[in-house]
Amino acid sequence: MDINNKPSICSIIYDNCVFLCNHLYAKMHDDLLIGTEHSRKIIPDCTTPSRGFTIEEQELTQSEKADIIITDPKFGMFSLFKYHLNRGYRNEKLKQKNAFYCSHVFSLLTALPIMIFMAQWSIYIAIVANEVDNYDGRLCPSESDWKKKLIMFGVSSLYFVRSFFLWDNLTDRTRLQKLTPSVDVLVMIDTFQEFGFNLFVNLANLWIIFKEDNLYDMVLNCVAMEFLMNLDNEFEELYFKYLPESADDIYDNVFVSYNINQEHVKEKKKSRCFKCITVSAYIPFKLLTISLMLFPLLCFFMIIYTPLCK
Repeated sequence: MDINNKPSICSIIYDNCVFLCNHLYAKMHDDLLIGTEHSRKIIPDCTTPSRGFTIEEQELTQSEKADIIITDPKFGMFSLFKYHLNRGYRNEKLKQKNAFYCSHVFSLLTALPIMIFMAQWSIYIAIVANEVDNYDGRLCPSESDWKKKLIMFGVSSLYFVRSFFLWDNLTDRTRLQKLTPSVDVLVMIDTFQEFGFNLFVNLANLWIIFKEDNLYDMVLNCVAMEFLMNLDNEFEELYFKYLPESADDIYDNVFVSYNINQEHVKEKKKSRCFKCITVSAYIPFKLLTISLMLFPLLCFFMIIYTPLCK
């Protein structure tokens, strides 16, 4: 665009607001399990989506396949455990390598992925319950010195910036051309866990840091909760690091294309049980989407509130 024809500031703000509103409208009408948002234009100026057409398969390396599997929010701890029940139990990849990996075998025998899921929620619930027990009921004590108020301002500002990436994470990770078949309740649990747990941890962390009296503990609590949030993805990364051949197996034999996933879901919806499950999950998923929309506003409020009331 010619610099002399640059639109006015008001026009730029208006165009971006229109783009934003159309995106939010599309997101509210999207299905997190299928990702229909990316099959339609957001605004007329957008490129016509190609997800409704046949997509040529590309030759991918094992690491690229592993990255796609880890990126897919619908493939979490329950989907990984399901893989071991359906295919992994044969130990074909271990036999081909003439190797024995405990992370593979015991993922089935002792349900390691499920234990990671339970560990995340157990630690989270215990921390939140402890904060509730120690809560004195004061919303704005305003007793801290300027150093703690400054830390609180910095943390709230950091979370405000990251809140937008949390939303982009929701958008980008539903654009995959090949993904986990969305045909059972385990996929719904993994999807909600991926986005919902991260949101819950961020919300709890803001409050925990606000209530903490020790300056160093404020920073350490922030780091500890980040570690808790990434436990499941770190488990997948370590698992595929030692047995990347499993990524080949999952990508080639478990994952399906966008079009095939739509067909599977359409066929599955003929079942009353599955239809009942999807209806039951509708409100929680929409509440999750709305919460992610409102999270930046909450973080912006905390930028003002926490330094004043800390």
